[in-house]
Order: sequence, then structure tokens, then C-alpha cells
Amino acid sequence: MLRAKISSKFTPRIPLTNGYNKKEVPKSVPVTINKAPPLPPLPAKSKKEINVISKYSQPLKTMVKNIAQRSNINPGISYAQASKSSISTNEVLKIKETFPSLNAKKIEQVNNIVNGQNKLKPHIRITTKGPSRKQIIIPMSGNNISSFTKNFTLHVANINRLLRNAKTDVLVDYIRSDNSGITIITNKVAQQSDMSIIDQYIKNSNNINSLQVEDSCLPKSKSYLKIIGTPFFPYSNSQEKLTSTDIESILKQNHIFDNISLASKPRVIKVSPKSNMAIVWIDIWDVQSGSSAKIVLKC
Repeated sequence: MLRAKISSKFTPRIPLTNGYNKKEVPKSVPVTINKAPPLPPLPAKSKKEINVISKYSQPLKTMVKNIAQRSNINPGISYAQASKSSISTNEVLKIKETFPSLNAKKIEQVNNIVNGQNKLKPHIRITTKGPSRKQIIIPMSGNNISSFTKNFTLHVANINRLLRNAKTDVLVDYIRSDNSGITIITNKVAQQSDMSIIDQYIKNSNNINSLQVEDSCLPKSKSYLKIIGTPFFPYSNSQEKLTSTDIESILKQNHIFDNISLASKPRVIKVSPKSNMAIVWIDIWDVQSGSSAKIVLKC
């Protein structure tokens, strides 16, 4: 390769003009062209890099496995199985044409419903949530309600003094009344000892008939139970129907319902007009977790 400097001189040809007025033409300046130096050689690989396999030269099985992991494809299924589980483009286009206002997410949901996917089993709650347990319900007669509601502020102060003397953290915020009795709102959930103090104070209050005051209780939730397979005519040689009283007497004789309190009378419903079987619905007092209903169902 020639590395010497290449220089060239050239003189442009200028035509002569007629006359004596000749313009001076600048002399040409020689131009020097330097050739660029060659690029440096590529560095050699180190010993560690010689045995490293490039990602482009991996075996075919390894490449398929990596691609399947990235795309969440199960390499163990066949093409026919994979094509069945994939979303059909024609079905999506038909849904888009039928419902042009739907977005992509809604279209996918409709397509899953049509293809029978994402069908969740319905969960039916057997327990309804009751009011807050930071209150005490005391049923009493109408005369006792009118007598006790004359001075709520004084009763709140007296009850709180008794609770402080008992060294409890429960205090009464206010008292309200309704047609069935009074409700005492507390700052915390009252214990049985706190309720005993409040019961004793109310029954010993002036102008209160203690015989017409029921024991206090905390609010509870309700759970319903469904009993099937019961004959609508329990007696063999009689057309006498199954009644709520019969169900209550049967429940009292069963040890499963020893600690269960009925929230209402049982309801007996005939399965169909031509059937001899009945369905019995039972409402019981329970907590929000439904523990009482779960105990009955496990037995």
C-alpha cells in the first residue's frame, strides 16, 4: 500500500482577451491530499470468551423452551389443543361488528362468556350482617320506655359512674329509644359483666317496672338454614300438613340445636303442587362470621 503523500499541481487554462486591458488572474495554489490511516485491528478474544456459546447458536430445544416460557405457551400440548384455547379472530370481529361501542376489554369478556370461559361458581351468603355490636338492646314495655326517656343525660352519667367503679373500659355514649325498648350506644363492645351492671341499674331505677324489662343483649346477625327431603304430610294415615310448630318441637328434641336460638318461626313450603315433599327454611341468630350455622352444617 502506498503511504506516501500524493500531491498534484494543475494550472487552469485561461483564454486571452482582445485589447490591452488584461486582468490579473491569481496563481494556482498546489493542493495536498493526505490519505487516512488504516483502522486498528480487532482485539482478540480472551480465553473465557472462547468457550462461551452465543445465544444465536443455542440448540433448537433450548430455544423453543425459552420462547415458550416468555410467551406462556405449554410446549407439551399439541398445535390443535393450542389453537382451540386461543382466541378466534373471526369471533372477535363478529362481536365488534355487533357491538361497535364496546372497547377491547369488554369484547374479551363477551368472548369469554360465549366460549364458556371464566365461569365462576356463584357464592351465596347464608348470613346477613347485623348492626354494630357497640350497642346494648334492652326490650321493655311502653310505659317503662316513656318513664326512662325523661332524663337520658342523668342515666348516662349514672351508668358511666358504675362502670368506672367496676374498672371497665366500656362507657356509654348516648341512649336512644324505639317502640320495642331502648338501645344504649357504647364506645366498645360490652362484656357480660358490663351488661349485668346496666341491667341492675335500669331495673332498680325509679318508675320502672322490673317485671316488664327483659335482659339486655347485643345485636346479632341472622343465618338461614334450608332443610330438604322432609315429607309434607308427616303422618302416614293422615292428610295433616307439616307446620311450624312441628318443626320447632323437632328442633328442641335435637341436640344439634341446643345452643341455637330461632330468629323467627320456621317456614314450611311445598316443593311443587303435585309433590309430597317440603322445604323448611329456618332463621337463627348468629354472628357475622356465621359460626353457629357452620356448626349445624358440620354435624
